[in-house]
Amino acid sequence: MERPLVVTDPSDRAPELIREAGELAAAQDAPLRVLTVVSDSEFENDSAVMDSIAAVEGETYEMSAAEYAKTVAQNAISDLLSDIDVEAEPLGRAVKNDEKRASTILDVANDSSCDYIFLIGQRRRPTGKAVFGDTAQQVILNFDDYVVTATE
Repeated sequence: MERPLVVTDPSDRAPELIREAGELAAAQDAPLRVLTVVSDSEFENDSAVMDSIAAVEGETYEMSAAEYAKTVAQNAISDLLSDIDVEAEPLGRAVKNDEKRASTILDVANDSSCDYIFLIGQRRRPTGKAVFGDTAQQVILNFDDYVVTATE
């Protein structure tokens, strides 16, 4: 393992996976990239919550979806990897819809020359995967190196 990438999202579904990826990267002395991919609808929902909190605090939070995604990645690093001796880089990407999530993960992995991808998958029946697709499944099928998945 030389260039691992761990994928997270704002729902904080993958703390154990992020932690495990960080420990493995530290053991290999490999820099870890932490990627958060946010869809426009996720950002709109989270932005509404942030706006209500900001109104109570008398503040304003002005950021794009990509900036928000990078902030989520940075928070994951701070919260979950601060006690591990690993170099970690936060990355954030915004997508129009969930169908673009897998291709965005693959683009980032290829652009960063990653050799491992760690990501969370969803438990679905085979018919659900056939009809709706699955980000983890698409990444597994289209990434040439190693993919480590965990299910929620």
